[in-house]
Amino acid sequence: MVKQGLIVVLTLVLMFTAVNPCLACDFCLLSQGISPLDTMKGSGIKMTERYTLLDQVYQGTMERTNPGAKETHWTTELTGFYGITPKLTVMAVLPYKNGRTSGEALMNPDGTLAGLDTTMAGNASGLGDVALLGRYAFLKSEGPDATDIIAAVFGVKFASGSTNAKTADGMSYLDSHLQPGTGSTDYLLGLSFIHALQRFSLSANLLGTIPTEGKFGPTKHMFGNALNYDVTGKYRVAPEAFTPMKPQIFVALGINGEVRGREKEEGVTVADSGGNTAYLSPGVQLVLAPHWIMDLSYQYAVYHNLYGMQLGETFKVITGVTYLF
Repeated sequence: MVKQGLIVVLTLVLMFTAVNPCLACDFCLLSQGISPLDTMKGSGIKMTERYTLLDQVYQGTMERTNPGAKETHWTTELTGFYGITPKLTVMAVLPYKNGRTSGEALMNPDGTLAGLDTTMAGNASGLGDVALLGRYAFLKSEGPDATDIIAAVFGVKFASGSTNAKTADGMSYLDSHLQPGTGSTDYLLGLSFIHALQRFSLSANLLGTIPTEGKFGPTKHMFGNALNYDVTGKYRVAPEAFTPMKPQIFVALGINGEVRGREKEEGVTVADSGGNTAYLSPGVQLVLAPHWIMDLSYQYAVYHNLYGMQLGETFKVITGVTYLF
């Protein structure tokens, strides 16, 4: 039964990545550290810090000369999770965002880059969109050496963040990606899988977002359908033999990505939006039983396939501290 569930997870990964080409996004509920399934059961809180750098221009899969466009995003996420039953966990995510841009790349009529519009430079910070989620483990198999869990994830992201931040000169509204909020209420649906065998574990995660129409300033805006995906292997370096109360050190290596459909402004499709970005993600994790989990991961973008001409992500650094009640 568990094997059949894993086949379903992998099939959905292939379906989503084949059907929905999209743009990488900063808001990603899978960024809970090396193993999002650390919040699979029990109760606790987690503080996550994420830094994202975008300073490369792509047209499809080809990197183009950057006229000086750059974006940075600092995101602090406070996640609280509570195990209502051994199978059902509820979570609330409160993000605080700080984004900065050097301006927008100017385009020639033929689609080539013409320079940098520095009048669109600026920064914005504030509380982002609050999300409420549930995770239900509908398949679970536990043996003396191995554990398999498959869970469904469902939730809502509310339009609680501000969308009125302006450029440094105060003349224009910053792009929707720089605003603390999206202005839209979005629906979340996903699957999580974990297989643990002695010192090794493998996790796979999907989280899809179905957006509604929002805005930035007075402009109506709608993000495309999105999918975050993640496959991570984790190995316990020490201790060699598991001891519940001794510190545990893990190393991890994962492949993860973000896929987003083309956006719309005032009902018109934005040509320079949408695509797929994939990352190679090494990391480390320290578990101090029974309460503390600390992790650090570096996500380096190894593949871009973006529609039109866009600024693409270079890397992310994610660190988190979890306290289990």
